[in-house]
Amino acid sequence: MYRLLIVDDERFTVDGLYEMIEEIADLELDLYRAYAPEEALEWLARTKIDIVLSDVRMPGMTGLELQKRIAAQWPRCKIIFLTGIHQLETAQHAIRSGSIDYILKTEGDEAIERSIRKAVAALDAETASEGFLLQARLRMSEAMPLLHRDWLQSVLELQAPAVTDEKLAELHIPLKSGSLLIPLIGRIDWPEAAGYRDRALMYAVQNIAAEYYAPLAFFSVSLDMHHFVCLVQPHAEENGSDAAEAEGSEAWAQTQSFVQGTMESIQHTCERLLKLSVSLVCCVQPVAWTALSGVYESMKKRLIVGLGSRDRMLLLWNPGEEGEKPAEPLPMPPLRVLSSNLERLLEEGSEEEFEEAVRQYTSLPDRYADFAIVYYGIASLLLGQLTQGQSESGEEDIGAIDSLMNLTAHQSREAALQLLLRTAAGIYAKRKSLQTERTHQLISKLHQYIRAHLGGDLSLTRLSEIVYLNPAYLSVLYKQQTGGNLSEYIAEARIEKAKELLTTTSLKIHEIAEQIGFETAGYFNRFFKKRLHLTPQEFRFRE
Repeated sequence: MYRLLIVDDERFTVDGLYEMIEEIADLELDLYRAYAPEEALEWLARTKIDIVLSDVRMPGMTGLELQKRIAAQWPRCKIIFLTGIHQLETAQHAIRSGSIDYILKTEGDEAIERSIRKAVAALDAETASEGFLLQARLRMSEAMPLLHRDWLQSVLELQAPAVTDEKLAELHIPLKSGSLLIPLIGRIDWPEAAGYRDRALMYAVQNIAAEYYAPLAFFSVSLDMHHFVCLVQPHAEENGSDAAEAEGSEAWAQTQSFVQGTMESIQHTCERLLKLSVSLVCCVQPVAWTALSGVYESMKKRLIVGLGSRDRMLLLWNPGEEGEKPAEPLPMPPLRVLSSNLERLLEEGSEEEFEEAVRQYTSLPDRYADFAIVYYGIASLLLGQLTQGQSESGEEDIGAIDSLMNLTAHQSREAALQLLLRTAAGIYAKRKSLQTERTHQLISKLHQYIRAHLGGDLSLTRLSEIVYLNPAYLSVLYKQQTGGNLSEYIAEARIEKAKELLTTTSLKIHEIAEQIGFETAGYFNRFFKKRLHLTPQEFRFRE
């Protein structure tokens, strides 16, 4: 789904184009309206816009001036100019500046539709470009990724000295130690048939992210074969001063908007070009280097708990939501290699693989002491997950904890093994239940908000802000969970409210239209009749 913004200072033109484009059934477009260039800039600051359909002559700011602002914020955005007066010089300037088309209003709806389809095709072609893979091959190196991984892991585990500009320069990391940064964590859900050579595509995924975040100071590291971390900052000003000095600066506002808005493009390109399912979680606030370890653990936890089916997620983590705060760094398990593998299987929800791995590990030691080391390594890992789940639910099963951490309480190795497996099964079941519950709560929250704000802003961008999800992911998640589209739910809610107001009040048609979110009574009439085969007035008389 692409987002299209219509910009014109004539309200009837914007509303007419909105209705016309909304009728193009085979194009999945999320439509937005702006009745002035300033309003358009507000939308561009809030969310990623893929296509802009704009008038050229507008008071306060011309379409060409708006084009420059769009290019600075969303360089991949396609711009279509629509004007009532043909001026060859203006048209040439628009095309040279990167607009995809220049149309006269007198050319009609078909010309506008063709231009929109042309813009959509151009966006599709960009994501399918093999240039991403070519760049990935060029940027791969033998040693630097390993150095980057070791360094970042030491930072996340609080084992590294303080981050300095000298160290960053030594590792060719284009970030500043004295600046805040925006962390983003990605997870690749590899297909079952993926081989070792396929795993090299991790570099291609990182390169795709680097291409999209090219306007920013960007650094990424793959921590294992499933997870990668991206760190982003605004570029320093040309005069050498730090653009990220203050969190509330314009540079940071643009950076946060760009980073969050571009997540869906990265995910979409990975799916189309690499055939890989990628999930991403981004922190909505810039953080200091010293807080990165705790923030990373909290974001990783958000990715583990997930929503829906837990694949192709686009999540935002907000430290201020519901009193949430960055977690303390987790202690390293006693058996690092063993625990790291089992922890990964726990995080991925791979219950059968986890059971197989536990059986394999516990069958290896012959001596009781060695078995005890393995047992307590696994038990410690499960204890961390168990107590975390109990803390979230407010429950505490002291008996279960005592039994888990007391190897001598079991009559045999097999009995001890079965307890480990039962505990793991309980953790998987609890996590799945929590995931389902959280998803249902999110859908319920959306429905309540929609019905309480039928006359207000119910754009996908606004709804995504309510639940802290990327707009594209919210659309996919909603359809995945309900089988329908958010736009259809909103339309049905408006129809139901309109029927209620028509039968229980004496409000005029234009007053009802305004209450349920229609710009004009004419649009409301057409919308109502299309669904019920009656005009609002005919429905009122019949009832």
